[in-house]
Amino acid sequence: MDRLLASVKSHTVYLDGYDDIPSILIIPFYFWYEKAVPSDVLETALYRTLEEFPILAGRIKTGNDSRSFVVIDKNHLNLPVYTDSSCNVHFQTLKDADFDVRLLPVDYSSACKTPAPPGIIGHCMRLAEFHVLRMKDDSGMCIFASISHTIFDGTAYCTFMKRWADISKHILAAQEQQRMLEINIPTQVFQHDRSILETNKDSGTDVLEPEACQMFTKNTAFSRWVAWFSPELRGRIFRYLLSFSDIHIYHFHLSSSALERLTQSVQPFAESDISHLSANDVISALAFVLFAQALHKIGRLNSETVFLSNIVADIRPRIKRLANAKYVGNAVLMKAVASPLDLLLQDHSPKILATVACDIRRAVDGIDERYCNQMGHLFNQSPCGYINIAMQITTASNSFSSTNHARFGYYETDFGSGSPVLVRPAFLMCENGLVIMPARPGKGGYELSFVMISEAAKSMKESEYWKYIY
Repeated sequence: MDRLLASVKSHTVYLDGYDDIPSILIIPFYFWYEKAVPSDVLETALYRTLEEFPILAGRIKTGNDSRSFVVIDKNHLNLPVYTDSSCNVHFQTLKDADFDVRLLPVDYSSACKTPAPPGIIGHCMRLAEFHVLRMKDDSGMCIFASISHTIFDGTAYCTFMKRWADISKHILAAQEQQRMLEINIPTQVFQHDRSILETNKDSGTDVLEPEACQMFTKNTAFSRWVAWFSPELRGRIFRYLLSFSDIHIYHFHLSSSALERLTQSVQPFAESDISHLSANDVISALAFVLFAQALHKIGRLNSETVFLSNIVADIRPRIKRLANAKYVGNAVLMKAVASPLDLLLQDHSPKILATVACDIRRAVDGIDERYCNQMGHLFNQSPCGYINIAMQITTASNSFSSTNHARFGYYETDFGSGSPVLVRPAFLMCENGLVIMPARPGKGGYELSFVMISEAAKSMKESEYWKYIY
């Protein structure tokens, strides 16, 4: 802790429109380990990691213009919540129950129902919360890590977790060799400054969808009012609203063999301009159809004739200045793919999945550097436009959102006791949502985490398309 206090310099980080879009959300994951790491090692490593990520010890403020910024005051740090506790549940019991968090203490398992913010202590919102839970007889541990989506996107989140794990592993090795006084962990430099996202103000809007332009530039009394709220108040409001919902998260496995069969059945129907469909295209198309059919069956769709799939894409590989910048802010955008409901509600057909997958592939291919620059400029045109998007994503019945975390390296988070046996999202604040994760080691394929109401989950399993998932 003393090193952290000595290293932090007071400064302000001005947030970008890319940070505003997901600002009502958090990124919460459970990391399960069969062997525990000593508490002092984890905590020491966390503070060493915060030296490289001081923004997590800051306070989010909202200016008179509704723009947000983070103040890091070395004399009044807003440190993340860190808890280390034990429970009376054996790790093998959890493993046999497929890591059902309902077996854990209520104050721990309830984290999966916490939308935002990670933690409010008094009147101040903490930007991150970490809870290490040790299992009975020291049989394993679980690390719950929740970080404000205002600060990090999925890539940045995983970068932080891997860095914390690397430092912990280094300290543990030195401790075991009784070389604590010789610890020398080279400091890494990460890019937190959002100015790297700034674009040419004359970039135009010619490659953007008219609907997106209208959504971001619409300046209503409601959006201005909500944008004026403090982050703490917005967090409390969304937490309160979600407490009335019947939203749950469901985890399923899509095996490598099932995905291969699915892809082989879909690829022959790909349209002439699409040479190859990725695993993400096919999985997203499958989920797209499953959601549409399930919601239609239980009467949850409105009178609109289209269903929207919101695909999240990382802009880092698409913008030259970000390629090697080690940028750890938000750098993702969401692009909507619209499909006619009449198409999605037809009987099982690989051709339908191919049509949807091709639409998704075209949308993703269309996110080039020019598109990203124009969208980034649009994000910053109205200080309250992101409220319109947030409400659209979290309340629209004829849509679902998909995000792919399969390439982030979650299973590289070895704190010194081995790689995790399972990493899972705790929650996604979106009624119709999907998180695509790599399958746990040894299983192959992907783990799909669906967020939906229980009635929709039951209906989804009755679809003919469900045969690919178990």
